[in-house]
Amino acid sequence: MGFIDANSIAYEQHTLGVAPVISLAAQSATSATPTVLDGVVVRQNAVMAVSTSAGVSAGSVQLQGSLTGAAGSWFNIGSAVSTTSASTTTAVISTSAFARFVKAVIATTITGGTVTVSVGLNG
Repeated sequence: MGFIDANSIAYEQHTLGVAPVISLAAQSATSATPTVLDGVVVRQNAVMAVSTSAGVSAGSVQLQGSLTGAAGSWFNIGSAVSTTSASTTTAVISTSAFARFVKAVIATTITGGTVTVSVGLNG
């Protein structure tokens, strides 16, 4: 049985993945509120792509997952990505995430610029 979500995306029960989202857009503070990706069902694989702006010299971004999406239910997936170089993109892939929801959070304040982070799920 399929359904259509609030973004007019159609899902089937056997879907292998969902479209990625930008979880953080041009952010630098640990208080930034990320957009959460709902994988509809528990997914095995997660990916995070961290792009730094000009001037970035320090900071880190962490991929997090959850089975329920509720506050207090988030767990780290892999290690935080250090953002010590400006104008770069770093991808992190986990083949054992086992989460329905994923988001990116700024673990350490980004110094000298901002990050834009996309997250995705499949499997």
